[in-house]
Amino acid sequence: MFKKIITEPLLHFIVISLLFFASYDLLNPEELDEKVVVVSEGRIAQINNGFLTRWNRAPLPAELENAIHGFAIDEMYQREARALSLDVGDKVIAQRLRKKMTYLLEDLASGNEPTKEILKVHYQENSDKYLAAAQYGFKQVFISSDRREAELNALLLLQKIRIDQGLTPEGDGSLLPSEVKLLPKEQLARKFGDLFVSGLGSLDLDQWQGPIKSNFGLHFVFLQSKKPETIKPFDVVKKSVLHDWQYQNNKTYQEQYEQSLLKRYTISVQMPKTIKEG
Repeated sequence: MFKKIITEPLLHFIVISLLFFASYDLLNPEELDEKVVVVSEGRIAQINNGFLTRWNRAPLPAELENAIHGFAIDEMYQREARALSLDVGDKVIAQRLRKKMTYLLEDLASGNEPTKEILKVHYQENSDKYLAAAQYGFKQVFISSDRREAELNALLLLQKIRIDQGLTPEGDGSLLPSEVKLLPKEQLARKFGDLFVSGLGSLDLDQWQGPIKSNFGLHFVFLQSKKPETIKPFDVVKKSVLHDWQYQNNKTYQEQYEQSLLKRYTISVQMPKTIKEG
């Protein structure tokens, strides 16, 4: 029971949150006088490190002094704005605060590193996300659909007679390749369009068949080779699996936090009379 409690992610969040806010209080001690802006040693260290990160060098004394002065002025503006309640009902401020809380949750979630076994379970449970596309290799003969209906029907009938006799059908000239080596569906779709690729799946190997439609016209196809859709090996997609797991982990942390908020707060909805529910 105790082991289950200490491994609960929400408990981790609460403990780390307390440590976070405790650290913040140490770096930013509460001012006894609202007219006094205290720039603590911890805050100066943050300013110095921020300058170092941005400019790849330590600030000169005058630069550090200006940065400290700028921080103090910003703090004064914020206090005056809060005193005037300018932060109340401000969507921009509300959105930024929510983003900061989201970033905090993501930082906390990122501390939960998955083992290889956990990633493999995620990989197996979401195997449809890690599929290698089906591949096809074929010859094709293009028939333009710009012909008059009677002429088109006669031509299609003639081509089918040639196929039944074991002959290669004859078609119209086009910029489309007459023969394609084994290529994935995505690459074929860029050349022939999705409509054509969707028709390849029902064709048999080593015989002329069709016609099948594309956005360009009609095609008789001789399917030479095909590879079915397969699941990519875990080691090949490990980085993608880790990324997907981290995304899901972050989402879970956020959902758990929101559930804890709903338990702590009561939502009181005061619907205007001019708006009818349902």
